[in-house]
Amino acid sequence: MDNQNNNHGNFSQSGNSPQQTDTQTAEQTNAQAWQQYYQHYHGAQQQSAYHQQQQYGGYAATQSHYPKPRRRFYNAVKTILTTVTLARSIVVLILLFMLVSLLGLMFVDTDFEISPMVPHFSVINIDGTITGSRGFGESGYDHNLTVNYIRSLIDNPLDRGILLYLNTPGGTVFHSDELYLLLLEYKERTGRPVYAYMASMCASGGVYIAMAADYIIANRITLTGSIGVITTLLDTSQLFYDFGLRTVIVDTGEHKSAGAMGTEITPQQAAVFQSIVDESFDLFVSIVAAGRNMDEQTVRQFADGRLLTAEQALDVGLIDEISTWQDALDRFSERTGAMAFHPVLRAPLTFWESMLVRVPFLNHTDPIDMMLPRFADLPPGVPLAVAPELIS
Repeated sequence: MDNQNNNHGNFSQSGNSPQQTDTQTAEQTNAQAWQQYYQHYHGAQQQSAYHQQQQYGGYAATQSHYPKPRRRFYNAVKTILTTVTLARSIVVLILLFMLVSLLGLMFVDTDFEISPMVPHFSVINIDGTITGSRGFGESGYDHNLTVNYIRSLIDNPLDRGILLYLNTPGGTVFHSDELYLLLLEYKERTGRPVYAYMASMCASGGVYIAMAADYIIANRITLTGSIGVITTLLDTSQLFYDFGLRTVIVDTGEHKSAGAMGTEITPQQAAVFQSIVDESFDLFVSIVAAGRNMDEQTVRQFADGRLLTAEQALDVGLIDEISTWQDALDRFSERTGAMAFHPVLRAPLTFWESMLVRVPFLNHTDPIDMMLPRFADLPPGVPLAVAPELIS
């Protein structure tokens, strides 16, 4: 009874019934939950605004503060910076490539070797096809270096003569004629001798150049001759006709399109080319006649493009002697009273060529150049299995 009175007294003192106390507790809980949600929501907004201010340089760049123009501006700046960086990288790569190329050129020495400071004669190698320039990966005859070196000998007081070492299937008429005329000029201006030695092959343009020599020696297995001129015209009209193709030519004359792909070579056009070949051939015959002290009719008897062995060439008077290379060196040394000097007239490979030449499909070799050295190993009297026209 006393406890009940005490409890009743307690309720009376607080002035709240149990139902009222539960209601207040629920309201307080709801208020706290709402306050937490409010703080969480506004805190996230403030944090988002802070990040936007950091991104756009401190401006309050919310949706109400023009975000699209700012975004476009910074995208444009970013594009410009990316472009500048890419351009700078390209420039750096180009400069690096140029630097490596310059380092590669350090391996190239196109100057002549230093001539000995005693009387000497120069052994000049005419090795390979006689053309104006050396092909990539090739190590044959270099026309420009050879011509410049011979010109330098004219004013060299220690020079005593030139011994030509000819190992060539021939070449172009122009470069053969240019070297021939230069050798004649050398003899005329210096009065010094020029000898020629024919190695395994000295045909066509090689014979042309040898005619400037005072004395010609050939090896006993030398193949020489092939005195003549050849040009090739390709008539592809039948091929085009078979495949249903037609070539439309717009030119200024009936001979301007001679030899064009898909066109027929007319007899008139062939006659024009034949006149050019005949004129070059007449010049060739006259040079052989002058070099060997023959009349032109005698030269024309064996100047029909045929190859000659060393014995045959000696019989017709195209050479003076059959002997070895060492005999030729000794004979010319006795004639000049000087020692032999072998200049290197072949430009070495550049750095990049020396790297690329190791790639098989880039290192092309002419099939004719591969076949011609093998002819020298054939015994006399064995017919050649290749037409003489292939050896120009």
